[in-house]
This record gives sequence, structure tokens and C-alpha cells, in this order.
Amino acid sequence: MWFTIGAILVVLATFVLPAFYIVPQWEKAAIVRFGSIEKIMGTGLHFRVPLIDTIMRVDIRTQTIDLMGQQAITRDNISVIIDAVVFMRIEDPERLILGIQDYRVAVSKYAQTAIRNIIGTYNLDDLLESREEVAGRLKEEIDLLVKDWGIDITRAGLQDISLPVDMKRAFAVQAEAERESRAIQIKANAELEASHKLREAALNMGDPNAMQLRVLSTLNDISKDQSNTIILALPLETMGSIGIQGVASLAAIKKKE
Repeated sequence: MWFTIGAILVVLATFVLPAFYIVPQWEKAAIVRFGSIEKIMGTGLHFRVPLIDTIMRVDIRTQTIDLMGQQAITRDNISVIIDAVVFMRIEDPERLILGIQDYRVAVSKYAQTAIRNIIGTYNLDDLLESREEVAGRLKEEIDLLVKDWGIDITRAGLQDISLPVDMKRAFAVQAEAERESRAIQIKANAELEASHKLREAALNMGDPNAMQLRVLSTLNDISKDQSNTIILALPLETMGSIGIQGVASLAAIKKKE
């Protein structure tokens, strides 16, 4: 009796229990029978023929391929170092299994070649201003190849563009020169605007009454310090407008203060 129970347990452990398997939600499972893919199984509990069927699991979640430190040369012969990333998903597990052995290595190698070819079509200035365009071209070019493997490139992006040290210094000098140029332009525009205002003021001062008010205002401002002795050389027009008596009156007022 014990021998029979033991035999049954051995059969269960060897054949029955391994026949059942679970496929999680983020995977697809290919059942390979006698060297060919029998079917693709989705999420859930499934049964296979023991010792005959083999399971090949494929992760269908979004995966990343890092392209760090990729050296490339622009169209104007400047060496740059590119950091990029590619996002992809497996859409057809059967085509992936049959089409490519190590898809991550294949996508990485092709992406490195593609990014060098794309960078070579841009001048440095255009490259720095066209990151999104370069990333879009990288996605499209990789997608043309890997779609035959059942892979979809969902997105590609440029993380960083590094320049040689001498180019960084040149850009710093250029940026400083541009800032100085803008500062000079702002100052010149301010002086031009001020000159227009002064010209308008000079025209207004042609009126004797306006000049008289200006003189009185100036006298009031500079006479606040009692330790100063003020000597004014007034134009004849101003003297004529306020009169000798006016000047004497002003002097008398200041003397009393």
C-alpha cells in the first residue's frame, strides 16, 4: 500500500504538477512542441504536455535600451558624445522568437549605427537646436528594422550632447560676447531715448516762463545746503523774463533763510 502511494506521488511530482504553469499579466508564453511553436498563451493558468512541450516566455512590458557615450561626428567635422535612450515593446512574441536570437543586443547595435548616421547629417548649431527632430528620426529609423521582429519602438530621446573642451570654451566666449553686445545695444537705445526727451525739454525751455520755473526749481534744490555759496550766471533772456527786481528778491529771500 505504501509503495502504491509513493508511486502515485512520484507520478504526480514528475508528470502532473509540471504540466500546469502560470503566465503573469506582463508576459506571453510560447508553447514549443517538437521544435515548432504550437501556440501563444496569454495570462492565466495553462496546461502543457509533460516532457514534450517547452515554454518560452516573452516580457511584453516597455523596455529601455541605453545608448550612453556614443561618439559621432557632425557634418562640420566636430566630434560630439551623445547619450540617448530608446523605449520599445514586444508586439508579436512569435515573430520575435523566430526572427532574432538576442533582440536587445541587436536593437542596441543598430541604434548605435543609426544615431551616428543621423548626427552626421547635421551641423553642430543645427544639432543643438534640433534634439526633438533627431530623436524622431532615430525612432523612425530603428522602427523600420525591428518591426520585422515584432518589436515596436515607442519613443527615442536624446539625454545629453557633450562637446569637446575647446568647443565649450569657444561657446562660452561667444555667449559672453553676445551678452556684452546686448548690453551695449540696450544702453545705446536708452541714451537715444534720453536724447529725444532732452530735445523735447530744450524745445519747451524756449518758453521764457518754462525757463523761469526751471531756474527757480534749481535754486531751491541747491540752496538746501547753507554752507554753499551759490553764484549763478543767468542768460540775458532769463534776466529779462524775471527782471532785476526778481533777482534781487530771490537774493533777499535766500539771505533771510
